[in-house]
Amino acid sequence: MRPRQVSPFLQILSRPGLSIHFRSTHAFSTTSSHQLSNRVYNPIRTPPQFHDYLRTASASNTLLLLLFTTSACAPCRTITPLLTELVTHRSPSPSDRFSALSFAEVELDSADTSNGNITDLGVEYGITSMPTLVGFGGRRAERVTERLVDTRLMSDRGKLGAWVDEVMEKGDPNATGGTGGKGAGLLSKLFG
Repeated sequence: MRPRQVSPFLQILSRPGLSIHFRSTHAFSTTSSHQLSNRVYNPIRTPPQFHDYLRTASASNTLLLLLFTTSACAPCRTITPLLTELVTHRSPSPSDRFSALSFAEVELDSADTSNGNITDLGVEYGITSMPTLVGFGGRRAERVTERLVDTRLMSDRGKLGAWVDEVMEKGDPNATGGTGGKGAGLLSKLFG
């Protein structure tokens, strides 16, 4: 019987003292400081995609910023690159109550109606003007954390960054369980 050949790749991997680090591109990947990394998602075109992003934000205590847009929204073409840059370059702060930050556009006039009508999300979350920036986050990510409709503020890099910092520091309004003591019963304290 012929001796088994070991591939050069496996020879390299079997060297003593060699450590290999793989970097994942998934929302749950961690960095060396065990902080979740910020992420920019593909535009949302279907309700199931929307709900998947919400579940991911909830599971990882991430602030998910969603910019509700349409193809005819001219300010959206200016605001989207600002938000993308802000999310990708924002470093975590010790005062942040969310573990990470993510962003996606919700294209309300998307032609994909295979998994439901995307415009129903606009009605469900009370979107009355374009663009509308909505923050979802914490353990009950289906609840709106923050809402911003001021296009002047969204178009100003400094003011938008300050707004995001404020929301990240505030954290999940439902984290303490229930309504913060105003009529919060035992069940609402246990189950939020």
